[in-house]
Amino acid sequence: MARSPCFPDLAPIYRLAEQEARRLCRGLGLPAQEREDLRQDLLTDFLARLPAFDPAKGALEAFARICFRHAATRIARRVQRERAGRHPLSLDDALPGGDGLTLGDTLGEADGYAAWCGQPTDAVAALERRLDLERAAPAAIDPADHPLCAALCEHTPHALGERRTMPRARIYRRLRELRLRLLAAGIPSAA
Repeated sequence: MARSPCFPDLAPIYRLAEQEARRLCRGLGLPAQEREDLRQDLLTDFLARLPAFDPAKGALEAFARICFRHAATRIARRVQRERAGRHPLSLDDALPGGDGLTLGDTLGEADGYAAWCGQPTDAVAALERRLDLERAAPAAIDPADHPLCAALCEHTPHALGERRTMPRARIYRRLRELRLRLLAAGIPSAA
């Protein structure tokens, strides 16, 4: 019967994941703070594939190296796809045939960054959404949730959790319930 790896057996694997994450950050030109997330992604992928490991076919470290290389390749492709989807122009770049107009000149201030990234900025759709929300909100949102909604207008859920006004898990649970009630009232998520 094959013995499953215990915690001390995985210490070298952790170092291999750290090395691969460092290599991946350097190769993709990612900031150093991304390394921890990449390492976690690599380890998660490795742990998901660990049941396929057969000690009779090779060492655990060799198996881990292969898993990390394959996961790193998938991560690199994902990062490259995300970069390709970003806008290649600066807001200060002149438009061709624009007689000195820049991309920034063509975007309304109300449209903001979303318009530059190519997201829809239809003012009529935004108005209809706001009116639908005003219609459905009184029935869908419990008055006990009004303070949470007001706080979320100024802070992210994470920032509210940092302020310790309410446990972060409860904030996210209540947000999920609010979204479900709004969805039941006919208001889908904006994103």
